[in-house]
This record gives sequence, C-alpha cells and structure tokens, in this order.
Amino acid sequence: MILPPCLQKGDTIGLAAPSWLATEQWAAPIAASLGTMGYRVKYARNLFSKSWGYAASPEERADDLNELIRDESVRMIFLGGGEGADDVTDMLDYAAAKASPKLWLSYSDGTSILNSVWAKAGIPVLYGQMPGIIPEISGYNLNQFMRFTAGLPSEHISNTPWHCLTPGTAHGTLIGGYLSNFIYLTATGRIPLDEDRRYVLFIEDHEKFFGIESESAHIGRLEQCGILSRTDGLLFGHYSTPVNEQLLERLRRLGEKWNIPVAYCDDFGHGENHAILPIGIPATLDTERGMLIYHG
Repeated sequence: MILPPCLQKGDTIGLAAPSWLATEQWAAPIAASLGTMGYRVKYARNLFSKSWGYAASPEERADDLNELIRDESVRMIFLGGGEGADDVTDMLDYAAAKASPKLWLSYSDGTSILNSVWAKAGIPVLYGQMPGIIPEISGYNLNQFMRFTAGLPSEHISNTPWHCLTPGTAHGTLIGGYLSNFIYLTATGRIPLDEDRRYVLFIEDHEKFFGIESESAHIGRLEQCGILSRTDGLLFGHYSTPVNEQLLERLRRLGEKWNIPVAYCDDFGHGENHAILPIGIPATLDTERGMLIYHG
C-alpha cells in the first residue's frame, strides 16, 4: 500500500471533469475558495471542452487526468460526479500514478476512477466530496476535507445517528462508492477480488435517482457480483430525508441473509453531509457502537 503525501498549504490541486461538461462559471468560485484556503489550482487542459456536446471526448478527459497524474507539482486530483467516468478508466496511466502517488478525491460517478486507481496503482483514494461543495462548504464537510488531506485519521467522525440493522463487528479492506458504479466494477472484474482478503463495504445511493423498488433490485444485483461472500460488514450512506423505513428493512434482510453486520447513516452520499471514506485502507466497522476505525 502506497500512502500519498499530505496536502500542504501552497500545494497545487488539479481540477478535472471526466463525468460532465464543466464551465468557467462553475470552476471560478471553486478555484477562488481553494485559493482562500491556501492552495493553488490547476485546471486540466480540456476542462471546458465541448467536443461531445455534453462532455469532452473520452480521449480529452483521459489526457486531462494523465496530465495531472504526471505533473509533479499537482499534489491532489479533485473531480466530481455525473456520467461517463467509465469512458476513461482504460486509458489512464496507472504506472505513472503508482510512481507519483497523489491524493485523489471524488464521489458518485468518480467511483469508477477511484476504485480503478486503487486497484491498479495500489494507492488509497478518498471517496465522498466533489469540487462543487467547496464554495459554500459546511463546517462538517470542511473538517472532513482538512482531516483527510492532512493524513489518514484514526476513525470516522459521524454527523448523524447511525441505524444498526444487524449488529456486529467487521474487519477488512474498506472499499465501495456509488452503488450502480460499484456493481458494474465488481461484476465485470474491474475490481479484482482477492481470494485471501476480506472487505468492509460502504455503499450509497439516493431516492432522486432510484425509488425503493429499483434500489432493492440494485441491492439484489450487488448480491450477485461475488463481493458479499468476501464482505464482513456493510455501511450504507444517505438515501433520503426522512430515512426510508423500507430501505432499512431491505438492508436488514441483506445483513441477516449474509450473516454480516449492517448499518445505515446519513454521514456520506448525495445529501448535505459529505464525510470522506478512504478506499483501500484496512478498517473495522462496529455497527452497534456506530464506529468505523482506520488502520493505516
């Protein structure tokens, strides 16, 4: 496991948009806010390209990420969600990413890129935030950003009560992300599952994308991917306000079927709270005590 260097004041953060069409109006307040926080910002060369109308071409988006990977002055690569990250994962320079480890921070559709970087370059990556939250970032989200860019914390700090659905303690490598992306990654073998490794899985989705019937079907597809037979515990992030009781019952049935501890929380996902979770780090999940401990 290669731990990237911490982010220091004066370091450069690279902005890229592999999943959507970025605009100068979107980027300018992000760059200004990061500048106020003490960081330099580098726009990827094709950040505002409209080659495909709704996004830059896959080649342009991949070139952007590879440029940031190879730029020694860039200490963190920051990208958001949308659609289209799977277009570029096969074109990334993972050897260069391994040779020059950096912090990677994203969420949602960035699940595909983050997990690919971890799996192919051996670099722990950060899931849970996107550039768009920076200009009006809340105190909790800012604390998460500062904690994880300054080094690996010892434990998760919650901002909401957890729902313990099946009790217990789990140990394993922490992996996960946005549910539909993660299903694709595991089902296609893009995240190779180590026969000798156990996993702690975190997953999130939101009712604005899928209702409870579709969400239940997605969970069923997750069960068919092979990952749950190697999973020792699962934490599900924010889905709705108020909490959807049918989802809690579906997750309870999942935990009982696979005999694993399962909890639900509103700390991370497509809600107001954007806790960061480090993919690729050994972790302990205690669903009864509402704790997630990191062993870096």
